[in-house]
Amino acid sequence: MLDLKLETFLVLCETRNYTQTASVLNITQPAVSQHIKHLENHYQAKLLYYDEKRRLHLTEHGRLLRAFAQTVRSDSQQIADRLKADPKEPEEIKIGTITTTGESLVPHMVAEYLKRFPNKKVSMYLGEADALLTQLQSGRIHFCITDIYCPPDEYESVELFESETICVCSPQHPLAGKTVQFKELNRYRLVFRENDTYSHRNLMKILHTHNQDINTFHSYVEIGTINAVKKLIMEDIGISFIYRFVVQDDIDAGRLSQIHVHNFSSYHLFNFAWMKNSFFAPSSRQFLTVCQENMDHLKGGVYPVRQTAEGPEQGSAAKEAFR
Repeated sequence: MLDLKLETFLVLCETRNYTQTASVLNITQPAVSQHIKHLENHYQAKLLYYDEKRRLHLTEHGRLLRAFAQTVRSDSQQIADRLKADPKEPEEIKIGTITTTGESLVPHMVAEYLKRFPNKKVSMYLGEADALLTQLQSGRIHFCITDIYCPPDEYESVELFESETICVCSPQHPLAGKTVQFKELNRYRLVFRENDTYSHRNLMKILHTHNQDINTFHSYVEIGTINAVKKLIMEDIGISFIYRFVVQDDIDAGRLSQIHVHNFSSYHLFNFAWMKNSFFAPSSRQFLTVCQENMDHLKGGVYPVRQTAEGPEQGSAAKEAFR
């Protein structure tokens, strides 16, 4: 169980507001102030400060304590789960992954892991990238595979693989298999994941890089899941930008086609992450090792990141095979 004063500090780090923190924890605002003052006296360090606009910020010491407290909170939940379980039961690992990889790549990784460790139990949580880090902090999951940046002062992370985003359409679409200028896509309907998802934010970043927006297209369809996006594309409803590994099997089988966009290139790294300095890090590294050893056997469009003495090295040879 996390100490109440540290819990108060963590909530304040999230809200950056003493009144909101008091409301979340159902305590008084003076109690919040007392908890923070107690921590600063105990550690003999200033944890927070206000800028000239009265916005609350963490000091360097505050960021260090936040990282420690987040790991303690996560590990506390994990040890509580372990202690509640029958000692004779197999150990359970809880995996978090974004939906895109959870519906395609991660099941293969889980299968390989269970072949090597048949007595383990596995639970898999699918969610949005931002939510995964929150689930890590709470201890609901032990590690995650995600496509967003994981701050190194809070998480241990390893670059696992890289994938490109490509433009796809139905084989019956007028642009199927053709090489076109980006603006030629505007005549058609764009299909994408719903707003408030990292997938949507990533799409907007791609479009803005090319001076485009969803409103520059003829029309658009906003829909919930990546599988729903694919099905609409197969029905020739429009075009979409999707990670290659999600659609490579469909392209190979003739269910989808790629539109080659002139001067368009978008690659994204996928990280394997867990809480920094976690007591349970060995379990995370165990699953990570299985993933790294089996990356070459996964579907097309996945470029493993090799760890060398000089640092991570992207799978450039694999990339060239798709160019």
